[in-house]
Amino acid sequence: MSTEEQSIENKGIQSISGFYNNNKNNVTIAGIALILVAAGIWYYGNVYKPELESEANKSFFMAERYFSTDSTNKALNGDGTNLGLIAIVDEFGSTKAGQQASYLAGRALMDQGKYDEALGYLEDVSLDDELLAAQVITLEGDCHSELGDYETAGDKYMKAANARENTMTTPYALLKAGKAYEEAGELNSALKAFEQLEKEYINSRQSSNVEAKIARVKAKIAAK
Repeated sequence: MSTEEQSIENKGIQSISGFYNNNKNNVTIAGIALILVAAGIWYYGNVYKPELESEANKSFFMAERYFSTDSTNKALNGDGTNLGLIAIVDEFGSTKAGQQASYLAGRALMDQGKYDEALGYLEDVSLDDELLAAQVITLEGDCHSELGDYETAGDKYMKAANARENTMTTPYALLKAGKAYEEAGELNSALKAFEQLEKEYINSRQSSNVEAKIARVKAKIAAK
């Protein structure tokens, strides 16, 4: 190493040393803070979250059983010993079981005709399963349809149709979209939905009589 390089290195070391001596209290506090943050992240991911998921799963078990046996009130509100879906969402909403509880709560409230409340739970659902996610959006459309907001319902159905294109849920959502838009008077949107159903899912059960639906909507457009 040359004398000049040695001099530069020494100056660098002295500069770092001087900075530390002048700011060692701040440096120490910052280091402790970083350690605490790292420890907190580790604890959350490795201890707290797994324990929370376990507790949520235990609570969800009975609520799901009540839902599956059409005991809607107990499913939603619990039985006095076990939590209901609403309480599970409140306490464990960030967990997978909490998200499933939010989905079932929405469905249960729909069964009771409480569509506004159901929307609140359905719109909070976030699931990794793309097919189930599309079904949730379709249910949101059903709520809007029941509330008489057919245009928004149509938008939801189209979102569901395009969320995860497949032969199971997409034709169903497209048919619902066409009907909702037609009811809303959004005839061009209705035609687009019906034509997509005819073009891409002609072999589906939902495409039955879709040609007649297309002809009817075209006639309405021509008559305007």
